[in-house]
Order: sequence, then structure tokens, then C-alpha cells
Amino acid sequence: MAIELNDGARIGAPVIRQQRFGEVAQLAIVRTEQRDRLRKNLASGEMEPIPNGKDRQGNPKVKQEIVIHCVAMPGTSMEAKLGDEAAVPAAGDRVRVILKAKGFGDWIEARKAHRKGKLNVGDQLTLATRWAQQYDQDGNPKGSKIETQAEADAVPRNVTIGFYGPISLSEGTDVAWIEAAEQSYRDDQASERQQRAIPIGEVDDFGDEFGDDGVPF
Repeated sequence: MAIELNDGARIGAPVIRQQRFGEVAQLAIVRTEQRDRLRKNLASGEMEPIPNGKDRQGNPKVKQEIVIHCVAMPGTSMEAKLGDEAAVPAAGDRVRVILKAKGFGDWIEARKAHRKGKLNVGDQLTLATRWAQQYDQDGNPKGSKIETQAEADAVPRNVTIGFYGPISLSEGTDVAWIEAAEQSYRDDQASERQQRAIPIGEVDDFGDEFGDDGVPF
């Protein structure tokens, strides 16, 4: 019987990076979590939520992002990075996909078209890198859409560039990968129960997600 996916707490794993044309990620979904987007306060050095206007009642809103915890499947060619370590994940490795701004919107649209929004553990997430965009220091798009690797390679190193492409969801069909995702889901649930039972100190695991090579918007 399929396990319906429930949101849960964050467990650190390398983050999939879209950075070259033609790369693909084939992933079996374990779970998702929606969270506040953070940025570093340059004055205090602390990470803090990014404001996003106000709701209809006048209450402050904060920008959001979706974190998709996955198991890498065969055929994945995108790198995953944690801290200073980056490599193409082997089949069976745990990874995360972090989607914000347009990527978050694309995820929502993909969800709507997939089983009317219902996700099961072991459903397949496919990412592909097809185009890129430069940004100015304020996070606004700069110049036209980049559609070749040669154009992307010609962008100066001090200019922020983001790589993008289609996001698609499909029902898992390979029993082995569905079972691998379900086992990872059970492991995460057990870990979460243990963390609730044993007090732990504050842990900052955002360092790998806000490096200089990340797109901060």
C-alpha cells in the first residue's frame, strides 16, 4: 500500500545544484517541507527571514521555499553539494532539492497536474537544466535568457547566474526505488522521534545552502 507523504523536520543531505546545460536529476521523493527563506544580516551575521509584504489582515509575510528530500536514482547527472564537497550522487544517495521563487511556483504547478496534488513516497521527481538567467545585485533579472552553455560560460565570475529547466512529477514504477524511498521515510520518522525525546543544542545547517555560488532569490 502506498504511503501518503507527510511534511516533517529537516535532516541535512547534499543539495542538488543546477549549473550546466543538459544535466538531469532523477529522484525518488521521500518527503517535503515548506519553510521560511533566510538570508544573512550583514550587520549581525545572523540568519533571518526575508520579508514578503503583508497579508490581507496586515500581518507581515515571509518568503517561502520548498525542500524536497529524495533518494537519487540512476541517470542523475547533476551535482549535489554539502559544504565544500560536491559530486554527482550515486544511485541510492540521499539528496535535497531546494526550490524558491519561480522554482517554487513551478513545483506548485507540477503538483496540481500530478494526482491532484497528492504525493506518495516513491513518486519520481525529474529536473532538467535547459536555460539560465543573470541577476543584478538586487536580485532582478539582467539581460536576456541564456540558452547555451557557451553563453553561460562567458558570464563574468562576479555576476550571479541561475540555471533552470522543467520540473516534472510522475508515479513511481520501480518497486526497488519506491521501497528505498519508503525506508528512508521510515528512517526520517524514527530520527525525528529520537530528536524529540533527546534534547539537543542549536544546530545551524544552513551554511551549505547560502554559499557564494547559490542564487539568493
